[in-house]
Amino acid sequence: MKSCAPLSPALAMIVLIVLSIAIAGCSEGVVSYDILVTKFDAGGHTAWSTKIGSGNQNLATAVTETPDAGYAVAGLVADSPRATAYPRVVRLDPDGRVLWDRTLDLSDVYSVAITGAPDGGFVVAQNINNFDSGKVSKIDADGQPVWNRTIDSALRAIIPARDGGFVLAGSRTFYIDANGTILWNRSFSSTSIREAAGGGFIAERSGVPYPDTSVFYLDNNGTVVWTTPVGSRESGKITSLFEDPTRDIEAVYTFYDSTKNKDVVMYMESEQVTLGRGGDITGRQPIVAVDPLTRTTDGGYAFLAYPFPGSSAFTTLPHSGSSLHFIRLSPGGAVAWDQSLGLSPAATPVSILQTRDGGYLTVVLVPS
Repeated sequence: MKSCAPLSPALAMIVLIVLSIAIAGCSEGVVSYDILVTKFDAGGHTAWSTKIGSGNQNLATAVTETPDAGYAVAGLVADSPRATAYPRVVRLDPDGRVLWDRTLDLSDVYSVAITGAPDGGFVVAQNINNFDSGKVSKIDADGQPVWNRTIDSALRAIIPARDGGFVLAGSRTFYIDANGTILWNRSFSSTSIREAAGGGFIAERSGVPYPDTSVFYLDNNGTVVWTTPVGSRESGKITSLFEDPTRDIEAVYTFYDSTKNKDVVMYMESEQVTLGRGGDITGRQPIVAVDPLTRTTDGGYAFLAYPFPGSSAFTTLPHSGSSLHFIRLSPGGAVAWDQSLGLSPAATPVSILQTRDGGYLTVVLVPS
């Protein structure tokens, strides 16, 4: 089962904007959002689209594919746009129909990450305040609670481990067993993490509040073996972390370049940074992909973005007169396709993943 990608700082910024608007309101009224989940085939054609709403405020922060080719969407729900936001998981079948919709508890949360468990259930990481408070929850295949654990750390990402446990990235980095017992707890912070093919883990730390972006290799006990800085641009963020068959690491580093901004639209650039097994940087290649993006099985990328005005670049942030696009890059970085999704500039891209059948799933916030 695929684990979800973490909420990046760029997307976290958008979610904060959404939440701020929802809390503060505006002269025309308060803005509410629904969650639009869309399945595409391998050629980029729409298979189905499902809008998840509740008549209230609905935000998504992560998604994972399930063994039956369905999906679990994690996020937040509130009774009204100004109300406290609670953690939520929505389970979809392979055709996008809602199987169940669960609010996990009554704790206010910043973001929610999710991954599948070996028994068909899910483990959910709740980021309570993005600083020093989090909660890990196990739910069964029907969304019913199994256990809850409170952790003194922000929790930004969770992945399954080979032995049935789970690794959590956040203001501290943790390894827990299948029952939520902490097996090791390391003081260094991380933004996302993945298992390494040869054992141990590859992690990264980037985005606000970290001024430098770095990639780490950890052994099986969570001890840092090496650390490599890959960038120091303001608001720079690793948006994809991948280990290729030769065990080289490919990290996509995305950052803003304010000198190229147009009006209020932020200009974004990305590099694919390649690191060898020992952590040495062996290459940098510019690519046009921005967050959210996913590495594709052929070595390319797929991502959601808005075209940057007057150029071939893209930006994550919506702007007036634009439409959200779905872009596919070939392994060499060339644009294989670029299609408008016909969504308004108020649409906020959250996540994209390549599904096991070779297609794609996208998650976007749209005004109710």
